[in-house]
Amino acid sequence: MPEKHMSETYLSENHIAENLSRVDLSRRRRYARSPSQVACVSITPARLKILRYLAELRFLSLPQIAKLCCPSARQDLSEKSARRHMRALFDAGLVDVLPVSRAALAPPGAPNDASLLYGSAPNVYAPTASGLKILRREGLVEDAEPGRKKPAYGPKNSLFLAHELAVRDVRVWLERAAGSGGHELERWEDGEAAAIYLKRDNAPFSVRPDAWFALRLRKAVLVGLVEVDRGTERGDQRWREKLKAYNSLFSSGLLPSVTGYVNARVLVIAPDARRRDLLARTIAEYDAPVSSRLWIAAQAILGETSLFLPRWRQRVDWPLKPLLSHGTG
Repeated sequence: MPEKHMSETYLSENHIAENLSRVDLSRRRRYARSPSQVACVSITPARLKILRYLAELRFLSLPQIAKLCCPSARQDLSEKSARRHMRALFDAGLVDVLPVSRAALAPPGAPNDASLLYGSAPNVYAPTASGLKILRREGLVEDAEPGRKKPAYGPKNSLFLAHELAVRDVRVWLERAAGSGGHELERWEDGEAAAIYLKRDNAPFSVRPDAWFALRLRKAVLVGLVEVDRGTERGDQRWREKLKAYNSLFSSGLLPSVTGYVNARVLVIAPDARRRDLLARTIAEYDAPVSSRLWIAAQAILGETSLFLPRWRQRVDWPLKPLLSHGTG
């Protein structure tokens, strides 16, 4: 994300009062704003940075915000700091909390029992119109930039939210890897903006990665087409369709017109090593030129920041490889 000057601004008591006017203040609730802040709310550079990420990515979980904007060697301190910032932004009416159940964000391998009915999921935040207005006033977003629709996830339609958050986990990983390795994340596209249309008369007509990015290294640029696989689908039909579409993309010559670069890798994030190796077998069976472009890793890699560790599988009978060699990174 480009660095821009972020000044410290304040919100008046009147602004806070407007956001609290319809809230029952007799007790504190998770989705209710509090009048406890006195005089004004300080919109610090750190809070503007949080709003900027939310404007771009539409929503983020508290742990993701903590890793992006409140880094610390200790995860509990990082999340504590993030929670303090988000409470202030929430009470000021600059962010909303999406009403999401714990079951909606449970990992695929979680037990299907009553434990998913109790407790709460990590808060998931989205910017409000007031939050976007602050960013526009500070010159941190263009007028047209926050044009993506506000997320409408809730208790009745949160089926795909876990997948969307998993895609954002990849973005967080890239940001952290770039920061620790001296790289620069030049571009990130996700959702509909990541779709690549193949200009064909017959299927497949498009390739729809979950996201794609361009990461500038010291001596090269890594372009990655991101596929997040949560292991929830049975059979391999969907992956065979994806491989066919990617094969058409890489043989079409369209990649430079979309990404600006001739080459790219397809980076697949699987939930665990078992699924990683299963996908490697499926790809090997397809036996197409595109197979050499697919790199598969288990989700645990997203907790690391080095791109030089041997964590990636290309073929099931090959040893794990690092995403980058020291010569290119």
